[in-house]
Amino acid sequence: MSRVGLTEQEAIAAGHEVKIALLPAAAIPRARLSEETEGFLKAVVDAQTDRILGCTLFCADSHEMINVVQVAMVTGQPFTFLRDHVFTHPSMSESLNDLFQLISR
Repeated sequence: MSRVGLTEQEAIAAGHEVKIALLPAAAIPRARLSEETEGFLKAVVDAQTDRILGCTLFCADSHEMINVVQVAMVTGQPFTFLRDHVFTHPSMSESLNDLFQLISR
């Protein structure tokens, strides 16, 4: 498991209005190919600024994927930065497109 930033509960306690995205690992093509479908990806986004407040990745290769999310966070990118970014296919990182696609604007 890999995590960066605030959890949903921490963000709410800090006074943020949040949007949440939750994606089961079984929905990720690469996870199905490698038969590692256990787990989930969860993102917490500030509803006012569209910035990523936190992310929890409980899936295969999460240790490599979390770095991409952290870069988006520290550079102040909106969630759409990862939603619209081009990732290699098939890779676990491409699931960030699908995860952030679940956030409505």
